[in-house]
Amino acid sequence: MAVKSSSEIIRRGKRKRSVRSVWSKAQEALYKECVGLLEGAGYSVRREELKRGHCWKVISGSCRSLTHRYVFVDSRLSANEQISFLSSKLNDLKQVG
Repeated sequence: MAVKSSSEIIRRGKRKRSVRSVWSKAQEALYKECVGLLEGAGYSVRREELKRGHCWKVISGSCRSLTHRYVFVDSRLSANEQISFLSSKLNDLKQVG
């Protein structure tokens, strides 16, 4: 039996790759419209792969610093989930304002 080197074992390990959903033109247009409305309300919208792992709970959400307001959208969510999150944020803004 041949002994494998550690570098050979590491190279053969499976890596999880994030699966990007395919967006239709209608979904892209709706996403951009939601982003435009939020930006008009003074928010910066950022789509990022939010950190995951032990002791981390991934939730798209919003926050504000002293001078800026941000909405973070987890890019690993499906297109419908991202749009749904942004539309719920817009509904929250309508209820407040």
